Amino acid sequence: MIKKGARRRAAAIGSAVAASLVLALATSSAASADPMRTLNLSMRCGTGEAYGLLVSTGGSFYAPDGSSTVAGDQKFFTVSIPASAATLAVMPLSCAGQPPGNNASALWEPVSITPGTSNVNANAFCNDYSFYGALIYDCRLSSITYG
Repeated sequence: MIKKGARRRAAAIGSAVAASLVLALATSSAASADPMRTLNLSMRCGTGEAYGLLVSTGGSFYAPDGSSTVAGDQKFFTVSIPASAATLAVMPLSCAGQPPGNNASALWEPVSITPGTSNVNANAFCNDYSFYGALIYDCRLSSITYG
């Protein structure tokens, strides 16, 4: 009888452990669902290479996670943006050869993008200039495609 009770307890414990593992796996795969999408951006400043990237997807500018490479005066960024984003604006942290100026600010017109999980591919040109002592980045997005 003692052996029978021990077997039942072991079977019950094994079932509980198996159920816990199934629940943990189901929870972790749902929790790891990624609400982000990839932005592939080619950026150039009027005075040269763009250094760093700031993105706005409807709110303030932020530095997204990602990577970049350089080819000539073009900077290619591959970063993550929210899949729910319906607007997009970009600006560099700085540009090679930019004019002097304080309190860098941006002039931008956000473009509409289609929310979803497909990659967003775009080009950006940022005219960087000094205006009454302020450094201005006037960035325009073009050639937006998905895929």
